[in-house]
Amino acid sequence: MKKTPRHTIGCKSVYRHICDNLDADLNSQKCREIKAHINRCKNCTAYLDSLKKIIFLYRTYPVPAVPAKTEKRLFAAISLERAKAR
Repeated sequence: MKKTPRHTIGCKSVYRHICDNLDADLNSQKCREIKAHINRCKNCTAYLDSLKKIIFLYRTYPVPAVPAKTEKRLFAAISLERAKAR
């Protein structure tokens, strides 16, 4: 029976690091550990693919127009104040 390689860092650490440090040095020890983890972990690979797709869509398509009433209800539902400057 083939032994599964042990991860040096966990998925939660990978997610946190990716979200918190997108501008990090790609050659840093932490980034090399994350790359190695992602190469072995199907869940993290899927998560990274999703991030790449979101970034692609964000850069490709214009911001949709949302009626002011709808925006106000949405922000109230998630308990955020509407941005003053746009």
